[in-house]
Amino acid sequence: MISPIFMVLTIISGIMVVTAVHPVHSIIWLVLSFIGAAIVFIQLQADFIALATLIIYVGAIAILFIFVLMMLNLSSFEFDSSISSIIPLGIISVLGLMTLIFGLEYSNINNSEVEEILVKELLDIQTLGFQLYTSYAPHLIVASLILLVAMIGAIILTLQPHLTAKRQDNFIQISRDSHYISENRNNSGH
Repeated sequence: MISPIFMVLTIISGIMVVTAVHPVHSIIWLVLSFIGAAIVFIQLQADFIALATLIIYVGAIAILFIFVLMMLNLSSFEFDSSISSIIPLGIISVLGLMTLIFGLEYSNINNSEVEEILVKELLDIQTLGFQLYTSYAPHLIVASLILLVAMIGAIILTLQPHLTAKRQDNFIQISRDSHYISENRNNSGH
């Protein structure tokens, strides 16, 4: 059974990630949110998913965010602490969350049955891998395509063509006359 304390901790820390004014505080709340989610997975007896959440999200992504923030000059930025800019997003988020909660509450599926199915199916890694690559294969492909598009987008955003940069033309380099190259070597005294 899931303890409501850790559910509330995860939800509150998730809200604080979005509403924190300073980025460093936001990352601290993000790490706390990931830890709360891992504890919820442990309570569902999905130890592998909990450990993977901690290793991947806390150990890699949150540390990457910290390194990015260390590279930025945050003293030159002025943080807008007015809440009026985030009120519409907050209202939409709360309405979406309430829709999900009430939709699950009034659905025909009993929550204890869903928890039992999840616990039975996620107890071992072999079953998790089998379900991931058979039943959820289209979802896995879509997730990999989203990551591929994000990676290509990041590469495109970082490429800044310079007009003065020297470029290598492979065709000219390959089609050079070997006689011309050896003649230049002889004239230079090498």
